[in-house]
Amino acid sequence: MGTEDDLEFLKVFPKNANDMYVVYDRFTFDDLFRSLLANGYYHEDAMYFMLANCSMSAIVFQERLHNRKYRKLKAEDTLPSNEADWKRKVINDFIEVARACD
Repeated sequence: MGTEDDLEFLKVFPKNANDMYVVYDRFTFDDLFRSLLANGYYHEDAMYFMLANCSMSAIVFQERLHNRKYRKLKAEDTLPSNEADWKRKVINDFIEVARACD
């Protein structure tokens, strides 16, 4: 399993007010899960990380975890870092706008 230093990429991943990583769509789940795999996590360890540290929508939980589709994900299919950074920034901006509206 990866170490704390291996998870440096998570510093830019969006979090909600409860300090949980925001994983409300399947693409975000897949991206984060593959990133964990690429950083030395095994499938089961990455799944436990997601359960403990992520705020997930019901559909993501059902389709990826309950139905065990996470087992088919591969580290080599991770998004290129520039695309992942852009996507995280868009999600982060969306969360900040939503917080400002509260």
